[in-house]
Amino acid sequence: MQTSRLQHLWPDKVASKPLVKPVLIALAALFLFCLPLNQTPLEFSGVQHPATALTLLLTVTLICLGGWEAARQRRFRYTTVTVWLAIAALFALLPSFYLHADLHTAIWQGCNVLLALLLFCTLQQFSFNHMQRQDLLLLPLLSGWLLALPVLLPTLTDTYASYLSGITVHGEALSIALLTALSLSAYLLARTKVYKRNWVPLHAVLLLTPVLTIPALAALRSPWLIAAMLVVTILIQPFLFRFCQKRHHGLWNLAVLAGFILAWHFNWLPQAALSAARYSEHEQAVLAQTWALLTQSQFEGVGLGQLIKAQLLFGLEQQQGLSPIVPYPSWLLANLTQGGIAYWAGFGVLLSLVTRRLMEAPGGTRLMLLAILLPSLLGMALTAYMEINPAFGVLFVILVYWLDNLSAHYRRIPLRHTRGIKLAANGVLAVTAFMVLSSIYLGEQALRTYQIKDIKLVQYQTHPWWRDYFSQEAGMRAFHDALESSDKRAQEHYLRAQIYRLGTHPNPEGYQSLIELAMLTGHGSIAKQLKEEAALLFPAREFKLDFTKMQPSRTGVH
Repeated sequence: MQTSRLQHLWPDKVASKPLVKPVLIALAALFLFCLPLNQTPLEFSGVQHPATALTLLLTVTLICLGGWEAARQRRFRYTTVTVWLAIAALFALLPSFYLHADLHTAIWQGCNVLLALLLFCTLQQFSFNHMQRQDLLLLPLLSGWLLALPVLLPTLTDTYASYLSGITVHGEALSIALLTALSLSAYLLARTKVYKRNWVPLHAVLLLTPVLTIPALAALRSPWLIAAMLVVTILIQPFLFRFCQKRHHGLWNLAVLAGFILAWHFNWLPQAALSAARYSEHEQAVLAQTWALLTQSQFEGVGLGQLIKAQLLFGLEQQQGLSPIVPYPSWLLANLTQGGIAYWAGFGVLLSLVTRRLMEAPGGTRLMLLAILLPSLLGMALTAYMEINPAFGVLFVILVYWLDNLSAHYRRIPLRHTRGIKLAANGVLAVTAFMVLSSIYLGEQALRTYQIKDIKLVQYQTHPWWRDYFSQEAGMRAFHDALESSDKRAQEHYLRAQIYRLGTHPNPEGYQSLIELAMLTGHGSIAKQLKEEAALLFPAREFKLDFTKMQPSRTGVH
């Protein structure tokens, strides 16, 4: 009796779990801080974006905590899903070693695959209680609140002007978090206990979630999101009818109705939403061209990071040049086209695992679980997904772990030598923290400083994530010196270097900038050649043989 009372009042005194709280804190920082900030566009992209870098740091922190927990328990826990996910990750890693892949993109994609697998294994090392498992789902729901509030509250428009512009540009990816929050609110409402009809504050949050997320989704002005909201709402109903109290079920449906009424009141509901096409005519043409490109290179793919270049060359061959869309509107199709059959196999194994776990889920919960996973699956197929927000990958890993944990049978491998695991975890965490924090410092200096001093510019050369920025900035300064000294040879050398750089990542703005640069340096013939080449690759754009201002193009590490 005394032990049970002690366990109820001070559970940590009975079963010590010192690393569970740090895991939840790291996840809270990731979902409540990094996920919303990843939606904010900055001059630098990829790992140079501070929110993306912090997402990487927090993910590595979670993995290191998992290593410490495995060393503390002296065992490694895994399930059948872990083995199959490792096989899927092995398939997904193969395109990173193809010779025709872009080096930066190959490294980034390979690291993402390894981090996703290690994060899944990390979560399996911890024994979360019921409340902690609820917290794993509550954090993505609260992130949906943070994304929905700036859309709905006009008083925040001026304060978060840049943030709202990012929502407008990348609203399709934003819908993943909002739809997930909508489905999680129903699940948590049914799983939250009520004692003697007393409400807990969590009930108010869960019931207000549809009132916030539905108008925010409608405000994104994407007709297909209306159909997605209706599908998710319908899939949720059987679960609420069976497991939720009737008054809570009715209140949640009233909250959904109130959300649609608010969207209608502010004229956010698009006309003919259920029959509207997901993509515009230009996007459909680009997707059809990419699908044709996929059928031609279905074995090894076009190479990681080579999609735009391959699409432009394919358009020249077919005499149907189309302007590429950045970011690409279908993350799944873009990856399948770049990775080829290896990505086909990896995604096939992943989707088979998810389908199997859905079929093995407890009775009456399958449609509810599908409603929770559906936003992420739709995001992979219909939006830019992780190209916009890497935190969505962490969200999907947590949902797959939670789904597997509902019916998983764990196996254990004893670990005898744990000192090496601890040393490796400490070393990896220290190196990652140094890299991320120094990158954030360098990024802030690059954004705030009009001209970085030459002494500080060396810092960018030593950091592996900023060497490309250093080469661009140093080359631009050398070019300015060549202009002052009338060094034609140095000017031509810089022009040739920029032409080579543009060949690896062609874009219309880069061509126009190089045309202006060639005219500025007196290379009229090169400017004409660039104009003709640009007109063939981008027929919808107009390129002029003049210059008004010249800006160096800075490309982030992807």
